[in-house]
Amino acid sequence: MSKWFRVLLVVAVVVVGVQLGTLLVGAQGGTYVSGFTVQNQDAVNAANVTIRFYWAEGTPGAGSVAHTITDVIDAGKSKTWFTPSVPGLPDGFIGSVVVESDRPVAAIVNTQTPSGTGSSPSNPNRVGTASGVLEAQTGTNMYVTQIMKNFYGWGSYIAVQNTTGDTASVTVRYFDSTGAQVATNTQSLHPYSTYVFRQESEAGLASGFAGSAKVESNKAIAVICNFYNSGTMDTTAQFHSYNGLAGGATKIYAPRIVKDYYGYQSGLKVQNVGTAATVVTVQYTFGGSTYTQTSPSIGPGQAWGPYMGTPAQVPELGAVAGSGSAVFTSSGQPIVATVNEDNRSMGRGVTYNGFLDGSATSTVLFPQITSKYYGYCSGIQIMNVTAAPHSCTVTYSMAGRADVTVATGSIGAGQSWSQFAPNVPGMTTDFNGAAVVTCDGNFVGIANMSHRNDVDTRWPTNYGDNFTTYNGINK
Repeated sequence: MSKWFRVLLVVAVVVVGVQLGTLLVGAQGGTYVSGFTVQNQDAVNAANVTIRFYWAEGTPGAGSVAHTITDVIDAGKSKTWFTPSVPGLPDGFIGSVVVESDRPVAAIVNTQTPSGTGSSPSNPNRVGTASGVLEAQTGTNMYVTQIMKNFYGWGSYIAVQNTTGDTASVTVRYFDSTGAQVATNTQSLHPYSTYVFRQESEAGLASGFAGSAKVESNKAIAVICNFYNSGTMDTTAQFHSYNGLAGGATKIYAPRIVKDYYGYQSGLKVQNVGTAATVVTVQYTFGGSTYTQTSPSIGPGQAWGPYMGTPAQVPELGAVAGSGSAVFTSSGQPIVATVNEDNRSMGRGVTYNGFLDGSATSTVLFPQITSKYYGYCSGIQIMNVTAAPHSCTVTYSMAGRADVTVATGSIGAGQSWSQFAPNVPGMTTDFNGAAVVTCDGNFVGIANMSHRNDVDTRWPTNYGDNFTTYNGINK
């Protein structure tokens, strides 16, 4: 097969050393590593993959290949690489990864603290997950909904990867909460290299800044943003990761929204990526009932959104509590959105990207699903974005084990359906595999994973942010 498929993983790190640590670690503290999972979309043929690690800007080898590996992924299955365990990858590596395959693939990437963290409240776990970026998802303009500088203990960084073989010039434009542009930063990137724009280092941003950004480039780029609490204890260990998006739509779908749900609350951020002001209507669905909230006018580049844990920001929901979904509709300009979910007493937090209207398909891929795997357990949540009921089947697969397939039953128009992997009949312990959802209508979905020693009792309590979520990949 002559055609190669490429997916880009914006930041991968492995046991950062003293000199390289300032590139990535900074205010979020500690040592960080990465794990990434690649799923073979071909259900018949094995995928031959080549994985190249590129040094980040600011390192002596910026833009050069630090290491290359080749491997095979069984048909319809996935494979995970944990960077500290990749033979030949240099200690102190920080940079980006390009995965090439002779079959279509999908991927996710975790940024996390090393194995062994989470053993005590003063040594908390921290992890965030973003989707690997397919070549078709790159662009010369990318949008970031939520960034901070010393904002009540929170900070952030924007990792930008040049996805081409030419040198790229990249400019980040920062917008405050009113939509005013308050700072810019321009950097040159080697081919396939990454530059980490750290908001704590931006002189043009005032301490206490909270806003949004637009990333412009003369070459196609991929973007991941991470934001994080101080991490001094388990209660401040939240580490969120999400993808920058190349463009928006006038309607956005969010499969999961929570309010007063076992201590968890959602927060929303909607960014106007158009050229004029717009107003956004949010339709929430909880338990079959709908509730509507209307935003103020949102200017170009500006982001707006409520936090469910502050009743005054969502008066339309009143005493509503539970898990639901949402649809964002703009009055005219394209928008992008992210959805946060956190438990501030436990120090857990996740973020996923809202799904653009038109991106839903009848097949949704989840590269990594776990069930009682070192204590980690996954769930999936899918949303029917059509105007009629539809049903799906979910197939869980792992190399060396028999597939497990379940049916969802009928899912109503605009409704969500969820499943917790350990509760799936036939699911085995120590499962670390993938899932494929196949429907007779168009759906979107997310997957989450957390350490559940109440479910997998073989493992002790894991303190801090062991909760992560990513977008399912529509095929």
